[in-house]
Amino acid sequence: MKRYAPLFVALGAISYGIPGSLFKMARADQVTDSLLLSMTFLIAFIIFSFARRLLKPDDRYVADRKLKWLVIISGSSMGFTNTFYLLSLAYVPVAIAAVMMMQSVWLSIAISCLIHRQFPTVTQAISVITILIGTVLATGLFPLHQNVSWKGMGLSFLSALAYALTIQFTGNVGSNLHPLTKAQLMSGGALIVILVIWLPTILPVHHLITGIQWGGITSFFAMLLPLTCFSFFMPHLSLGIGPIISSLELPSSVVFAFILLGEAVTISQIVGVCLIILAVILSNILPFRLHGQYQQMRP
Repeated sequence: MKRYAPLFVALGAISYGIPGSLFKMARADQVTDSLLLSMTFLIAFIIFSFARRLLKPDDRYVADRKLKWLVIISGSSMGFTNTFYLLSLAYVPVAIAAVMMMQSVWLSIAISCLIHRQFPTVTQAISVITILIGTVLATGLFPLHQNVSWKGMGLSFLSALAYALTIQFTGNVGSNLHPLTKAQLMSGGALIVILVIWLPTILPVHHLITGIQWGGITSFFAMLLPLTCFSFFMPHLSLGIGPIISSLELPSSVVFAFILLGEAVTISQIVGVCLIILAVILSNILPFRLHGQYQQMRP
């Protein structure tokens, strides 16, 4: 499983890049943000709960009540990620919000290094710098010709921090639990946050059927697929690799915005996307190559 872990974590990260386009399409279909987010997380929780019921009793039962609530609380970070990001878009352009969102790469590595009391490797440091340069190019942020709202920047940075915590929680908290049990508990924590924040604004409900339909689609790409991939495979990645792979979300957003929304893609954005993909490839292949050369040099 460790061999295929980078591939499936990358699939989960790519999946995270799709909902942004889906949210815009749902808005054009007259579905409110509060209804869409509520349906997205509710549907994910229901499906994960059903999947957990199919597990063996030993796999779905959590004997440690403290651990159970810790996993639920850790899942709340996903709810905050979506909430802060959505709120930030009221103050800053999507490009700037996306740039701030990608600060989750170095934030997650910093959190991981603090937890494990280790310094990042040279490969990780180079990868992060490359990703940040690619991020600026891929979002078309440079050169900047407009005033920036510090409130919007702060909200999108909080979204990045919440996403960094999500990456850490899926890899470290409750690692002894069955991945589907863990995913169900984390989705429950996220649902609680979403309902507390957005439920007061959901009434009156219009276009409920349409909202459920869009909620099912966004739920798959925003919750079901990425959370399953992260819960199963993130614990099998080396320290700091998960956050780097998660940066594939940004090029995914650019590509799917072009495919689904017909948004223009510039040369600088293509270069930025290529830099991010290159950084992800190097961060996964280079350590294995160096390890193989080291093994061959040993007597």
